[in-house]
Amino acid sequence: MFNSSKAKKQDVPVLLQPPLLEAIFEVRWELEQVQQTGGLRDPSYPMMYGRLYEKLKKELPVIEDLPTTQMHPEANPFVVRHRMRKTKEGWPLVQVGPGVMTVNETKDYSWTGFRSLIARCVESIQESFPTGGIPLNFIKCEIRYVNGFPFDIQSENPMSFLANKLHTKIDIDPEIFELNDAKDDPIGVGLNLMYPIERPVGQLGLSFNLGQVDNKPAYIYQSVIQSIGETVPQDRDSFVSWLNQSHDVAENCFKTICRGQLMNQFASIEK
Repeated sequence: MFNSSKAKKQDVPVLLQPPLLEAIFEVRWELEQVQQTGGLRDPSYPMMYGRLYEKLKKELPVIEDLPTTQMHPEANPFVVRHRMRKTKEGWPLVQVGPGVMTVNETKDYSWTGFRSLIARCVESIQESFPTGGIPLNFIKCEIRYVNGFPFDIQSENPMSFLANKLHTKIDIDPEIFELNDAKDDPIGVGLNLMYPIERPVGQLGLSFNLGQVDNKPAYIYQSVIQSIGETVPQDRDSFVSWLNQSHDVAENCFKTICRGQLMNQFASIEK
């Protein structure tokens, strides 16, 4: 699927025009089943949300209740209900709901700051989870990077861009186009791949989709590193280790896929 030429092992240069649209971390924990209703209940909610806000209110003082708060918590488990922001409509932000917490960052992203905020949020979940019932059991965690690459749909072929600039080649039998009087220049692209990885133990997802950024055509590239079940870390220190390993995977993918022309473009001050 990827071109056979290997990228040289080197650090990503300073990107003066970074293509990052959003970095997202999500963690989920096990919920208890309510015998009377069959629903799922988070014994730490909403107490944990209040304690998390107390811990973060100096840096994330703006709070929002999302429309999902109109529903009973047991009716929409693993759905965020509250949001904490640095400023109104600003970033970073933390979102919380029954059995789920996310940390989101965008243009001002830095790895050290992002990792630190995640670690403090995980620690707060641990501290706020009540004893005496089901134990805290993290069941899923993932980190996702969403990037947008400008794409001139009027002059560039989507498949050529994918092969030459993103180093990802797809071969379609030309007979399909010949037999059906079809053009071999697609008007839409959606490629999603998932691979097992060993460090961290989990899955690596890569996706390439034609879309828009700032109302202009763009390729949307996502990388996601995900662990589920017994492979999910269970305390702050193991989460930090998981985060560092996941970041290495995402960075390796980015510098391999974007090497050459795109990387030079991102590192340039010219627009």
